[in-house]
Amino acid sequence: MTAGGLWAVLPVKAWSEAKRRLSPVLSAGEREELARSMLDDVLAAIADVPRITGTLAVTADDVAARYLEDSGCEVLSEPRRGLNRALGTAAEELGRRGEATMMVLPIDLPLVAAADLEELRARHLEDRRSQGSESAPGGAVTVAPDRFRSGTNALVCSPPGCIPFRFGDGSFHAHLREAERARAAHSSIALANLGLDVDHPDDLAELLRLDRVSRTGHLLRKLGVPDRVESPRNRD
Repeated sequence: MTAGGLWAVLPVKAWSEAKRRLSPVLSAGEREELARSMLDDVLAAIADVPRITGTLAVTADDVAARYLEDSGCEVLSEPRRGLNRALGTAAEELGRRGEATMMVLPIDLPLVAAADLEELRARHLEDRRSQGSESAPGGAVTVAPDRFRSGTNALVCSPPGCIPFRFGDGSFHAHLREAERARAAHSSIALANLGLDVDHPDDLAELLRLDRVSRTGHLLRKLGVPDRVESPRNRD
């Protein structure tokens, strides 16, 4: 990266609202533990990438904010106006500081490793080399999809906020369309560890099948979750 730095941006919901779609498998308290463990896995990966300047978390929850601050994050308080508006606020803040790039990472990516973030950063650097040309005057955007190539599990933008955020159903293709409209250099990169986000019981089963070292996998085994879920691959 050239001028400014690369910041990881983490949108964080209130712990009490975490992962309600997992309620058939996990109690409310267990879902809160899960959210913290997944966040810890993401923060550990970020900490091992020297080229990430800092981590900015956006949350409306005071309890989550204290946990994030204790974990070394800078916290930006944001009213409960939705994910995309919260990320817009983070982009405006980084833009005011003159930072070059933001890497949006949801916190439900327990398999992510520093090598994945380095690969994502390197791909984005390639995209940025096209920035400023007649074909891409609007910045650079790199999108990592979920394993179904529907949602967005990581998004890198230079400059921050160079496109509107479109997280939600179908966001992978929506972000690429926004990059085209903005005439930004853009590409996608599929990374297996970034592809698995945890929203449904099936995702827990897949995580337990793949996981070896994550804090989240350790927590799920301690809670006895393997006995509550069945791997989709083992179903009749």
